[in-house]
Amino acid sequence: MTHPTPGARIPVHPRYLAASDGCADAVFAPLTGPKWHKRTDEWGNYHAFGDQGRLHIGFIPKYCELVEPIGLWHIEARPHRDAPALWRAAMSDCTPSEIIAALTTALATDVETGGDRPPFLRYSGPPDTVWRPLTEAGWQHSISEFGARALAPDLLAEVTHTPPRPGPARDQAREEAWQVEVRTSDGGEALWWAEFHTDTPAHLVTAFATALAYPQLLWHTEHTLPPQTHRLLDRG
Repeated sequence: MTHPTPGARIPVHPRYLAASDGCADAVFAPLTGPKWHKRTDEWGNYHAFGDQGRLHIGFIPKYCELVEPIGLWHIEARPHRDAPALWRAAMSDCTPSEIIAALTTALATDVETGGDRPPFLRYSGPPDTVWRPLTEAGWQHSISEFGARALAPDLLAEVTHTPPRPGPARDQAREEAWQVEVRTSDGGEALWWAEFHTDTPAHLVTAFATALAYPQLLWHTEHTLPPQTHRLLDRG
């Protein structure tokens, strides 16, 4: 492989190995129009509030009292502005913005649909629908007594679903049913991760999974790629 000059854009395939390019613009770009309000908080974090505050999408590189100190990206949906979250999602700092943007595009469409109970607050099918774009891309799907998993052909990315634990005391908004992890070696530390809680509508998790497994490569500049990713690309 010929090594590019510094600042050159490198084709990355599979796309989930691209990691983050450090730019949040792609994620917030779909969130336009009068139903969205964007602002920067006193700590320097960036927020988008949609549908009269029922949706919150936060880019949180600094401390923020509005969210749990987990991940760089936070998404919450609630029946009304002052209600507890119905579901939450979070993504770590290396999650490619192009993959998160597929999720925010789906949320923007839901907000435009409108209504007292828009799609992002409704049941949208069983978890089985999430596996379809993954299996169609060649991922291996398996089911066990503990849940289900889809594993990428290169064994470096996986999506798992763990059904919620039974019992009246469980807090569905905090039950991490869906987990996405991308690694740069089999069994190695995660390059990036994402999680979606129990009541996240299946069509939103599906949008994320579709972007995760999409065959089109991503172009990222050399300096944004972790050393581990360079090693994988050098294999070609």
